[in-house]
Amino acid sequence: MAPKARALDRSPLKTNLELPAYVRERLDAYIEAHPGSTFRSVIMEGLVELGIEIDENDIRPERARRHARVTSNWARLNPSDITTTSVVLPQYVRARAEEYLLDHPDMRFRHLVLAGLAALGIKIHAEDMIAERQNVSGLIVRPRGRSGRT
Repeated sequence: MAPKARALDRSPLKTNLELPAYVRERLDAYIEAHPGSTFRSVIMEGLVELGIEIDENDIRPERARRHARVTSNWARLNPSDITTTSVVLPQYVRARAEEYLLDHPDMRFRHLVLAGLAALGIKIHAEDMIAERQNVSGLIVRPRGRSGRT
């Protein structure tokens, strides 16, 4: 007898992301160029490009809110300034992303999202793909050769 397939946990999980302002601006332009896309759907499409399985019905919502580009906000920031935003993903998507990260210990969720966006053709600066981690004392540890930019 085959094991019973577990239902996917589609309950919403709010996830905060810190992204450079230039990424948000490019993401807004990508959404405008791809009708029907949302911030959430583009993030999930990027995860799919990296090999994370996501049900197609979860990527494209039946009703998508109209995307309001907030260019004026990004224009006031330096391109390297970090912006914090949130995205609501199904629980199972975040769990699969965490499984992916176990096999890629040099990445954090933020870097996984950036890699997915890059796989979709959104240009991401190489220095933004380098993970930083905190050591036991709470100090930020950067790989050698990394500039002091955060």
